[in-house]
Amino acid sequence: MAEESRIIGALDRFEAALRRLEAAMAQAGERELALASSKGEAEALRQDRARLAEELDQVRGKASELDEANRQAERRVDMAMSRIRKVLGK
Repeated sequence: MAEESRIIGALDRFEAALRRLEAAMAQAGERELALASSKGEAEALRQDRARLAEELDQVRGKASELDEANRQAERRVDMAMSRIRKVLGK
């Protein structure tokens, strides 16, 4: 009987160890899925950042063009005002 009791105890401990192993494997699988998801999200963020950086460069270029056009328009208005003043004798 004692031998049988020891075998039953060993089997119980073995089954408990298997359950813990299965739980650990399930957790590892979940962590792996979460990591894969995080990697996908990180890649999507990198792509968004690259796209936004490109758009920002384009907007900065356009702003520079508009700034130059504004300076030219200001010069032309100043020149026109000077001519008008000369014509009016002021």
